[in-house]
Amino acid sequence: MKIITEFDVQDWYTAGNDLAASLKSIGLQSDDLALPEMPYHLQVAIAALAKEDPTAAIPIERFSSISFFSLCKGLFLPLSGLADQRATEIFGFACQSKSIASTQASIQLVETLLNTEIGLSFCQKIACLLGDPFEGRRSMFRRDSLLRLLQSVSLQARSDLLDELTHIGDIAIVFAKHANLVKLEDPLTAAEVLAALRTMPDLSTTNRYELLRSLLSRCGRMEAYYLVKLVLRSAGFGFEYQGQLLAAAIAKQFNVTTESVEHAIALTDPINVARVLSEHGPEGLRAIQLKPLSPVRPALASVGGEQITKYPVWVERKYDGIRLLLHKASDITGSTLCGAYTRNRKDWLELIPGLDRTIAMFPAVNAIVDGELFGTILDMEGPRPASVYEVFAMLQGEPVRPVTLKFAAFDLLYMNNVDLTRQPLHQRRAALSSLLSPLLQQATPLPLLFAEGQLANNKEDVNRFFLHFRAQGYEGIIAKDLLGAYHVATRDPSWIKRKPEITLDLVITGGTMAVTSKESAGMFGSYVISARSLNAGGVAFEMVGDVAGLDVVRDRQIQNDVMQRGLLTGRKFERQSASGTRPGWEFLPQIVVTVKFEGIIRENGTGKLSLRDPKIAMIRVDKTANEADTTQAIEELYLNQSLS
Repeated sequence: MKIITEFDVQDWYTAGNDLAASLKSIGLQSDDLALPEMPYHLQVAIAALAKEDPTAAIPIERFSSISFFSLCKGLFLPLSGLADQRATEIFGFACQSKSIASTQASIQLVETLLNTEIGLSFCQKIACLLGDPFEGRRSMFRRDSLLRLLQSVSLQARSDLLDELTHIGDIAIVFAKHANLVKLEDPLTAAEVLAALRTMPDLSTTNRYELLRSLLSRCGRMEAYYLVKLVLRSAGFGFEYQGQLLAAAIAKQFNVTTESVEHAIALTDPINVARVLSEHGPEGLRAIQLKPLSPVRPALASVGGEQITKYPVWVERKYDGIRLLLHKASDITGSTLCGAYTRNRKDWLELIPGLDRTIAMFPAVNAIVDGELFGTILDMEGPRPASVYEVFAMLQGEPVRPVTLKFAAFDLLYMNNVDLTRQPLHQRRAALSSLLSPLLQQATPLPLLFAEGQLANNKEDVNRFFLHFRAQGYEGIIAKDLLGAYHVATRDPSWIKRKPEITLDLVITGGTMAVTSKESAGMFGSYVISARSLNAGGVAFEMVGDVAGLDVVRDRQIQNDVMQRGLLTGRKFERQSASGTRPGWEFLPQIVVTVKFEGIIRENGTGKLSLRDPKIAMIRVDKTANEADTTQAIEELYLNQSLS
């Protein structure tokens, strides 16, 4: 008796001249096969286009463009930040990408892409820059799904692939290792890949697998790597923190003002703005308006409690919690839909017990309320405010101790079909008070309150309110101009936050190798932290210090993120330490952490600023690199420190 194993089948298939011969040898007649002449991913893409416009003919020339390989090598490779040596190791051939480390190089790359005819629409080009072929929707595919796909494509055991993934860390590299070195015959075009991937959110699970198999069968190593990156919308791929640069490029393309494009992007996203401008021209921007259930990013406060120059000023309690924009939308039938969107426009409604019923109780047809989800804890010394870390742990079902969740509302953006963002703060607060007053007199499923504050007439009042809220255990204060409008998706200079210890939200951009041999130690002994450096509308990241001494849990979380999200660029560096020079590896700027420190030092000779004794307070999973603090904020803190 001969026992057929998966290796026999794999060898059998490889030895055959074609699929029909292989299938015939295990019981199927070649006459019974109905192999399509057109690849499955093209069938799906054409069907989707036909559904969008049933009257239009869809010629196959619609998918004629530069090759997907050329798009990967010319755009995705420099965008992804991989070092040439690292790229050569992954793809198996010499890679020499043009660096886009400078703002001018980024601008030139964007303009070259947008102004060159390569067979892609303007919206597809913007999608490429953002690394988002799904145009704002979820791909419905995760690492586990991709692992199952690779298992079926490579005919390898799941345990073997898991071992390989554990060793390599990046699922995209694993796919590249299992692909042909270079696919010379029947190359994919960029247009057919983007058109096919755009259909994925609408397909069934089975059809998603089939579509990706069809694409992968024609991918070389580089195409397979970036195809996986596109499917996962992986960190470090695209222009996530180049909002101003992208807005300027779109504005130039359609001869409109950058300010109008930035405002439209704040209310929706760059791809939708590009689509509206392509289809309707500049007039179409007027149709992009603030509406319930269309998530936007909130206004953000600036750092520095000593920078208040305009009095009187409104001063309110600062909560240490999770920023949420609550949305309610109703229709004439009485049907109500609710949303609770984070700073990154993710809907967390289902994660927070009772929040949906609380929002539905708002006495308005529709509304958008800005506020903070926070909590209180009862410990041996009595009740105290929970830290944001404890609030996160509660939502994840892993609380150190029970947290009573509450929501503090402090602003109103929209109510009863009226956009209030251009109204002054004192009018918005009056409208918010009238909205919440009926609810504050009754028990709501999630306890609801109106953020407390008072008018400060001078610096002494500000200090008094700060000490008052600190004595209650809260994080600090936020001072706001009562005449100011609400600036969506902007760090408002008239909103100034003050906290007792100096903290900044910075980005981890590298890891220095560990020198200890302890079993509890990870690969990296310390991390390089960087601030955003704004320059001519672009964004770079400038190192401001090193942090070490993390607890085991957070250290493992950072190292897992680095490996699982493929953040290693392959570039090496050296950092000075007490034990001498140590080598390190550069990371893509994606992990945001809150850093506390004792002060700021200006280095002799170079004049660069760095943080004194920085420590990581927490990992900010709710923030992106685009929201990290800037080198300008550090300069201002240094100036205040020097003058105090």
